Amino acid sequence: MTESLAVELEQAILEHQIMPITCDWADEIIFPYYNGLSIRNLAHTVVRLLDSKPSTDRLGSAPLDSRLWEHLWGQVRRVVLFLSDGLGWQLLQEIMAEDAATAQVIADLVGDGTLTPITSIAPSTTAAALPCIWTGASPAATGAVGTVMFMREFNTLSHFLHFTPVSGRHRPEVLEEWGLDFDNFLPVDTLGEALSARRIPSYLLLEKSLLGSGLSRLMHRGIQHAVRHVGYTDMWIGLRDLLRKTRRNRCFISVYWGAVDGVSHLYGTTSEASITEIRCQLTDLRDVLAQDKIGDGRTLLMFAADHGHTPVEESIHIADHPPLAEALRCGRGGEERFGYYYLRTGYRQSFIDYLQAHFSDKLLPLIPSEALDAGLFGPETPDGETALRLGDLTVIARQGVSFTDREKTGHGSPSRHGGLSAREMLVPLLMRVL
Repeated sequence: MTESLAVELEQAILEHQIMPITCDWADEIIFPYYNGLSIRNLAHTVVRLLDSKPSTDRLGSAPLDSRLWEHLWGQVRRVVLFLSDGLGWQLLQEIMAEDAATAQVIADLVGDGTLTPITSIAPSTTAAALPCIWTGASPAATGAVGTVMFMREFNTLSHFLHFTPVSGRHRPEVLEEWGLDFDNFLPVDTLGEALSARRIPSYLLLEKSLLGSGLSRLMHRGIQHAVRHVGYTDMWIGLRDLLRKTRRNRCFISVYWGAVDGVSHLYGTTSEASITEIRCQLTDLRDVLAQDKIGDGRTLLMFAADHGHTPVEESIHIADHPPLAEALRCGRGGEERFGYYYLRTGYRQSFIDYLQAHFSDKLLPLIPSEALDAGLFGPETPDGETALRLGDLTVIARQGVSFTDREKTGHGSPSRHGGLSAREMLVPLLMRVL
């Protein structure tokens, strides 16, 4: 059943269209499937499964496709959500096809459950995806639209992962000293808050260096119990002990591990280092779950990723194209594969014309307001800051290409994400009762 369901859901994703796209490579674009087959729907599904009655609140209103979870309603008391940052569906399929041992590990993990693809969001990047996962709200509603965003309250481009200005050297979270209110920056409630309101205990297993960071403070509001770890091996010990401690209890457990993303950026998504990390992670997860006093017949494991990665062979530098450089009002927002450009008055059309004349086979310009209205950034009513952060023009790069305003250093990442290619947009979702 799981293979036929995976094929059926993947086909639905491939056929899904949010807005018309006019370019020669439009068939390569994968749109977010916000209404039932995306990472936006994970938090809603957790609430539905752990709540004792159908939810009437926002969180719980947009769960995954019913074929993935409805048969579990009323049977699940504990949900474990393991997020593996950067693990793409296509790469996982390639590893399974080439490595029988890893394919068996995955088969052991899936058991009588399901392994299917779902989509990331636009843009397919951690800074936007994790807030989406933790709130069940799309980037349009959260205002978290990328790694770099123009924040008008500080009149500066800022790193959303570190909450520092892009220019200069600054301490992490320095924007808080300038007046940023972490408690209210995300304009929607979080999964932790929704569970707390229902008196459902929640646990967070997270690397010590990330716990209490600015992004963690935004997303993890309402989480009642935090468990720290400092490395890879003690994460598994911590997970084992936490699962034993909460066995047969009604609760939610979140685990996040970011090494696939980090290794992919450093060595490349198809490198030996990246594939070895994926193999080890899956094997260790299987082995922990197979230990005594872990499962109880009413625990649902959800294993997912926020986005995938794609190799980048070509970088287009704005500095090499004076008509483009002249049009910029400031640096780029968003990602190198899904960028937001803040342009001088009257320069947008000339910027578009230049891209279409020279890079129509590699770059796709979109008017942000049109993309926002069409639902590319999500189906909800946009937050008041979202349109401002999207700038004057959105540029999406074809697979294998980045579009950058950075200086040429020769040390660019061989693998990136943020765009709408299948390698970035399709991510795995494993669901299995333990």
